[in-house]
Amino acid sequence: GFPGAKITPHYDSLLVKITAKAKERDQAAKKLSRALKEFRVRGVTTNKSFLLNVLEHPDFRDKTVTTSFIAENPDLLAPSKSKDRAQKVLKMIAETTVNGPEASLGATGAPSSETDPIVPNLGPNRLRSCPSLRQIYLSSGPEAFAKAVRAKKSLLLTDTTWRDAHQSLLATRVRTTDLLKI
Repeated sequence: GFPGAKITPHYDSLLVKITAKAKERDQAAKKLSRALKEFRVRGVTTNKSFLLNVLEHPDFRDKTVTTSFIAENPDLLAPSKSKDRAQKVLKMIAETTVNGPEASLGATGAPSSETDPIVPNLGPNRLRSCPSLRQIYLSSGPEAFAKAVRAKKSLLLTDTTWRDAHQSLLATRVRTTDLLKI
């Protein structure tokens, strides 16, 4: 990423990976399905229902899938409905905290008092006084970029796309047996 980058709802933030090990594909799929059903993620859109639909599809379990499996089964993309009880409770607590108890539910008394938020003064934005790493890369090239990264003493965060690309490259090009020899 870079300052000003647009993050769309389709951004792959890779919040978590779930893995399972078993002697048979069906057993591993059952373990993954159970883990996903017990897993809760709030506040962001996930592909959990898609993964569950794939894992529980009979063709996937029977190992009879091809690269056109998803295209041939558009129902895999249908989102599943969850009860989302925890989210409903959190919403009710937030609504009550902000707006006071709901009169339609029999609440009596005055609503919560209004409070103006205190916005801290953070001073001038120091980040804009120097070029970003992306600007350095675009204006001066990869060598200057690498030099600027090495010169930074603070923590640097990167877009997960780089990590995922690197991870995919390693996973598809390097074998464990080769790594063990190093």
